[in-house]
Amino acid sequence: MLITGIKSRPIYDRLQPMAGGLRHLIAGQGSGGTAMFRLIQEMTAQQRANTTLLYSTETFSGHNHLATLQQADVAGLQVFASNQALIDALAQLLRDAHMGTRLYLSGSESFIGTAMQAANAVDLNRDEVLREHSGTLVRRVWCAHCDTYTENVTQRLFVCPGCKLNLVVRDHYSRRLAAFQGIKADGEVPGELPPAEELDT
Repeated sequence: MLITGIKSRPIYDRLQPMAGGLRHLIAGQGSGGTAMFRLIQEMTAQQRANTTLLYSTETFSGHNHLATLQQADVAGLQVFASNQALIDALAQLLRDAHMGTRLYLSGSESFIGTAMQAANAVDLNRDEVLREHSGTLVRRVWCAHCDTYTENVTQRLFVCPGCKLNLVVRDHYSRRLAAFQGIKADGEVPGELPPAEELDT
């Protein structure tokens, strides 16, 4: 059977101020704004003075916390219309960052996974990054056959928009790809598809 039952979904943190940080980057999207604002409230005045917020208003859950974040007493707030635009800006900030930078991420699993790719590219240590999941656990799926990524997948069986194959979503989460794996659903027995069911999200 194609579905192995191996579950490798990441274990997330609760955002809280990290001691020893000289600069704090807080990046989030959609419903992640709640955790971002809570974190700011828990910071010291000195930490807030060295904090930059990056917030994407793209949301999978319909939540937008921009108005609240605009009230935050921090060094700066950058707002983006899409998650990818935020990730691109974050990647540049991290490339220019100095020792003592701490990164906090909050939002969908897809957002956190792609943001972690930017952090991994500059070798941020695990103790320099906190991740808090917010919102739904819809899946980002990578097609093993055509390299297409599909956001917000909720069904075990779906048609890849790239190669049009029927894919089954496995429970394996790849940190390298920041996605779950989708493989040809009838690869073992042509024409035999597993039942269509909601994913355990």
